[in-house]
Amino acid sequence: MRINNLVWQHGLMAALISVVLSLVAYIFGVEMLIGWQVGMAQSLLIIITMVIVSRAIRSAEDDFISFGRVLGHIMLAVLCILTASALFNIFLFNVINPDLIEVVVDMSIERAEEMMKSFGLEGELLEQTMKETRETIINGYSFSGSIKGVFIGSILWGLIALIVAATQYRVDKTSNFN
Repeated sequence: MRINNLVWQHGLMAALISVVLSLVAYIFGVEMLIGWQVGMAQSLLIIITMVIVSRAIRSAEDDFISFGRVLGHIMLAVLCILTASALFNIFLFNVINPDLIEVVVDMSIERAEEMMKSFGLEGELLEQTMKETRETIINGYSFSGSIKGVFIGSILWGLIALIVAATQYRVDKTSNFN
């Protein structure tokens, strides 16, 4: 597949915005960094980037682009964002502030425990679930956990990319494929 340079321009710009969002959230406090607001902003950024990339590339290619081609370009832009976010998190949690992992884990565990108690989970089952949740969160901030997160994120965002690509592709029905 011939890659249109617009995917790199838009993907890297969105990646930069994603990193800046995380950095600003970190500066404002850990609560904001792991809060739903940043997650929502990151999600909107990815969806908006999908639409902008697909429209820009379709426009650059005389308003016709195949479904596979638009999907591939969208996914490259998403990979730019997910990879930049993972690299930033690795840098933040391992270089800038290694103690931050414990703070984030404690806050996340506290929130998860409150939620599980509201569902009626208690006793030994709650303790075992909290222990497993703690390990999962800590692993998520490791290098291998970050790579796994990019992979899983790519799959999940790929489902949305399928929808965006389906709305953005256009084929030239007047061309002759002979």
